[in-house]
Amino acid sequence: MADPSPSPRARDAHELMIRNVVDFAHEVRILLHDARVIFGSVGAEGSDKGSFRIRPWGLTESRVIQFDQVSLAAPVKQMAWERHRAIASAQQAGIFATGRKAAK
Repeated sequence: MADPSPSPRARDAHELMIRNVVDFAHEVRILLHDARVIFGSVGAEGSDKGSFRIRPWGLTESRVIQFDQVSLAAPVKQMAWERHRAIASAQQAGIFATGRKAAK
């Protein structure tokens, strides 16, 4: 039976893609492997080289996210303030929307 974990080369390429988004975008959308989505502002690097800090919109404390926890990262383009406030409110309430529609 094949090992389901990606090869070291694939892991490095994935981490490099995430690092590129985090390094160059100020506002990002992060989809974690556990299906949580975090919209937030990227801060400085985390305590080690394998992580970064993000402050989710609507929350005062930043979080340290490991690169290997991230499934997908994308820069957030400008949006209306109403949409930004709705996302911030949902994150304050602990509601994280998933990137996929639920199956019926």
